Amino acid sequence: MSKDIYDQADHRAGDRTVMRWLAALTLGAMAAPAWAASGACPATTADAFVKRFMDDATIQAQFTADPLQAETIDANAEPEPAPVTQSLPKDRFKFPIMPSTERAAADHLVLTQTPDAKGGFAAELAKPGTDYQVTYRFRATNGCWELYRTEDDSL
Repeated sequence: MSKDIYDQADHRAGDRTVMRWLAALTLGAMAAPAWAASGACPATTADAFVKRFMDDATIQAQFTADPLQAETIDANAEPEPAPVTQSLPKDRFKFPIMPSTERAAADHLVLTQTPDAKGGFAAELAKPGTDYQVTYRFRATNGCWELYRTEDDSL
């Protein structure tokens, strides 16, 4: 065999190695948690779900309605502050939209959950001694929960 044939064989083997490495790297980077691939709910209770939701932006993106109803308070409304509701498509906001449990603790936010009659729940984050109060409303859907509304009552 001539040297050119060996060079070509070595080059092809090197190309295959690089391709395998790139495929492994790409698949590893794209690998989603098992719940995402299966479409399964990441938790079986509302308490566990909200903690997983808070701590994982991927879960937030997957389990947030599109569009999301977002209510805020217009402090400049006359004669008094008034709620303003917008319907926001997912491409108008950035995840995470709910702070992580670590961030909430660092900011001294208190989490309170209240179940509703239809299997959903409200998760309220409030900072005692301030006007900070944001409620995240989740509805039961497909054996899991979905964030469908936020209510920022902070002034």
